[in-house]
Amino acid sequence: MKENINGDCVIYLSGPSSLYTPTKLLSSSCIISVNGSTGNLIDNAIPVFAYIVSDGSFYKNKKELFHKYSTYAKHTFISENVLEMATAEERKVLLQSCYLLKDLCKSRGGFGRKIRYYFKSVMNKPVFIKCAFSRKNKTIAFSRDVSYGHFGSATVAFSALQLAITLRFERIIFSGLDLTGDCKRFYSEEQEQPTTLPENLGFIVDSFSFAREKTDARMYNLSTNTAIPYDIIPFIDKCTLVNN
Repeated sequence: MKENINGDCVIYLSGPSSLYTPTKLLSSSCIISVNGSTGNLIDNAIPVFAYIVSDGSFYKNKKELFHKYSTYAKHTFISENVLEMATAEERKVLLQSCYLLKDLCKSRGGFGRKIRYYFKSVMNKPVFIKCAFSRKNKTIAFSRDVSYGHFGSATVAFSALQLAITLRFERIIFSGLDLTGDCKRFYSEEQEQPTTLPENLGFIVDSFSFAREKTDARMYNLSTNTAIPYDIIPFIDKCTLVNN
């Protein structure tokens, strides 16, 4: 994949501000979409390069949509949590048709586990793992090459960032990275999926901050109403992008 990548990547998320991302920008960029956000891209005939699902409950509760979106996208990436929610027969199909993003580490763990994480990060240059001495503080990780694994950080946006950096896009532009209020999705759902984003917001911000320290990737946020500080992911005006 890396050999065929150039230009901008838009990570198309489920935050309400995604509805205001210009179609012209989406059409001229390589799209990484997540979960149910892909439906809006299909409705507007926007090609999807990669589709990512890291939440096993989305797969479990919305299998018809998952297969529709996966078929539409050129490539599909799933987490180990998705496999855990699948039957034995479904796992075989998923592993034949999707790329598996393996977990770098768990956010919780004792001293022995953290020692293993330390050596993993030392032995693998693309991998960064930050372990806290206290059990109360979660472990944070980041990967510049998802073939070594990825870290979910309670949001698929973080998984998408690691994939985009792996593929070496010139610029990575977040659409719908809002994470404000109740973290409502822009699309309607017959059966609304639960979200843990509000309660994990501090952890998510810390994870993006850690990623900012470990990569010089050019990443930007289109959202004018976001919980991610602009000193971590700078704001970029959509009009500037479209005009350029």
